[in-house]
Amino acid sequence: MATRVASIAGLGVRDRAAPPLGLAALAAACLALGLLSLAGPSTPTYDPWAWLIWGREILHLDLDTRFGPSWKPLPVLFTTVFGLAGGAAPALWVAVARAGALASLALAFRVGRRLGGGVAGGLLAAVCLAVSTDFLRFAAVGDSEGLLVALLLAAIELHLAGRRRAALWACFGAALLRPESWPFVGTYALWLAWRDPAARRLVAGMTVVGAVVWFGPELWGSGNPLRAGERARDPNPNALAFAEHPALEVARRFDSMMPLV
Repeated sequence: MATRVASIAGLGVRDRAAPPLGLAALAAACLALGLLSLAGPSTPTYDPWAWLIWGREILHLDLDTRFGPSWKPLPVLFTTVFGLAGGAAPALWVAVARAGALASLALAFRVGRRLGGGVAGGLLAAVCLAVSTDFLRFAAVGDSEGLLVALLLAAIELHLAGRRRAALWACFGAALLRPESWPFVGTYALWLAWRDPAARRLVAGMTVVGAVVWFGPELWGSGNPLRAGERARDPNPNALAFAEHPALEVARRFDSMMPLV
């Protein structure tokens, strides 16, 4: 009991490399459900198709990112491997995206319960996530937001269990999905480097690798390492670029997407 309290309080209990068995079993169960869901409609939407194309192009050493959405390293890592499966690649990615969304719901319950909400609080957290605007619909068509939420919630659970390096790896996965996670992931990485000097080399390595896999493929595929950021500013219909104050519009839309509770 004392070890558990010390771990949660941050008193230096040694981190263990392997994640809790519960998380591994949860991931396996969600992946199985994601694969079973392929019995129904499973066509990916626009962004995932681009990731699938880029994954196949990487296999052929002929990457071209001049067209399409913003680059995201983690999905393309999956789709590059799935490219070896030929025509099954789109379905495999959709299964992973759906598994991520299912895992995020389960983890919302676990984290909500663990933080003091009990079963009722955990259920409320999971339901609120499920009814957030278009969350489940986006996951169903292969978008990566469900996987992003799952990784961040897994990081919280791992941290609460005292497994901080494992939490850092989950944060790293999230950082390879969306730049919006960088301030939060970066703050956690700096905190861990301060509390655990032995982790500083890992933090530094992740920082270098993260920069390489975010900007290197764009330099290879388009000649411009910042193309993804420029692509995100293109004024598509309903784009943030049309707002008078785009940064404030981001906050407004975030607020409108989340349930009142």
